[in-house]
Amino acid sequence: MNGLLLTVATWVHLLSAVAWIGGIFFILYVALPVAGKTMDQPGKIMGPLSKRFIPLANVSIFLIIATGIIMSIASHEFAGLSRLSSIRAQSLLIKILFVVLMTGIHFYRGLILTPGIALLSSEGSHPEKVQKLQTVSLNLVKINFFMGITVLLLTGMLYAYRV
Repeated sequence: MNGLLLTVATWVHLLSAVAWIGGIFFILYVALPVAGKTMDQPGKIMGPLSKRFIPLANVSIFLIIATGIIMSIASHEFAGLSRLSSIRAQSLLIKILFVVLMTGIHFYRGLILTPGIALLSSEGSHPEKVQKLQTVSLNLVKINFFMGITVLLLTGMLYAYRV
């Protein structure tokens, strides 16, 4: 049973990472460039895309954390964290820290930054401040993407250095 649970948890973990990081990739490198080149107001398409993606990202984040805990307990990963001298333990620790940072950035953008931008936009009196906050938001998405692909690299290292 432990093997089946670990297999399913790993599968859900990987699917969730693909959905979250792949969604960020799609937004940054497909949707934004196309919307910017083909529309007078790219926000008209990016707003609905974001509203559709954010719930998927939220579920993915929850599943990544839940399955990560299950996988760590089932495979006794945390027992090895006491010996941070191994590359495997270091990789896992950095991976966990990056996921925590990514989650914080995601929810900061969704719960604080985006509503603030929407409020300022609706007032229409601070276009330069709106532009600055949109740039900050985009930069945070880029940071999350690069941390996400680093997490994928660290995941590869965890499998490669499996004892």
